Amino acid sequence: MIWFLTRVYPKINQTNNLRLFLLVIGVLVFSSFFIHFLEPETFPNAFEGLWWVMTTITTVGYGDVSPTTTEGKIFAMFLFAVGIGLMGVVIGKVVNLFSLYRLLKEEGKLPFTKSGHYVLLGWGERTKSTVKELLNDNEKREVVIVADLSQTPFKNDNVTFIQGNPEDKEALIDANVAKASSVLVFSDDRIQDSSLADGKSLLIASSIEKLSIELEVNIYTIVEVQKEKHIDNFKHSKVDEFVISDETFSRIMAKASRYHGSSKIYTSLTSDMEGETIYQVNPDPQWDTYKDAFLSLLEKGATLLADRNDLSINQRLNEKIPEDAELFVVCSVDTYNQHWKKAE
Repeated sequence: MIWFLTRVYPKINQTNNLRLFLLVIGVLVFSSFFIHFLEPETFPNAFEGLWWVMTTITTVGYGDVSPTTTEGKIFAMFLFAVGIGLMGVVIGKVVNLFSLYRLLKEEGKLPFTKSGHYVLLGWGERTKSTVKELLNDNEKREVVIVADLSQTPFKNDNVTFIQGNPEDKEALIDANVAKASSVLVFSDDRIQDSSLADGKSLLIASSIEKLSIELEVNIYTIVEVQKEKHIDNFKHSKVDEFVISDETFSRIMAKASRYHGSSKIYTSLTSDMEGETIYQVNPDPQWDTYKDAFLSLLEKGATLLADRNDLSINQRLNEKIPEDAELFVVCSVDTYNQHWKKAE
């Protein structure tokens, strides 16, 4: 028996998972029928034999049934030595697989296969803040971070890390950008020169566009640029929105210096962590003009803010709402959930 344990089990432990699985199934099936053959009165069918075999090799040992003949007891001793050891190897393999999965996930070496997620390219403080905002509400958004790091920079069940350069095609495919709700390109804050930083963002945007052409899909892309004058350099790359980091900060500071407290309004409007924030809502078929929308929204507790990026619609309330309108409102999260959340 000692020879068996020292010679056979190491080889079993080294075998591949498929062969080990088939071996375990074979042992279970054989043992179930064999104990039924040895003691048909105690184990009237193979299923009763399987029940006894499972409780034996997993060391549960309920004791509700057990062999009564000498042959059956000898076979039981065989199961004690072989079956329990074999099950221990299987359990060890399963634990190792879970550990390996967790390790690969933390190191960003597993591709993301879901859809409707948000892909964030690049890592920095602004990326971290954006992840927190996306995870703040109750929608359980799936977020994928692509960065050239050795392990995940943000541990959360709804966050997946993909290791790689954001401009590389392989990393973009692993992040499943083709099925993403939005792809956000963040400026590399490690690069001090704004021209070089925006140049890197341009390279990433070009990689996304090339992939979208290859896959024949539309990838909604939002790019952070440090200087507004650099936006012209992106005219040959398809970018849906730009966020200007340097200028936006300067403008908020300037407004706050002139109108004290105005920065708090901006923070509230752009953060899901505040009471009132911006949401997009679909136009109601009963609304004919912007005035109809304005009054209806007001009754619900929301304020009409803009149609796309047009903030002047409240000066043109009698105009008809176009079919392709994208209305933005300001309201609380409770108001939004009550009137529009279910419609999404």
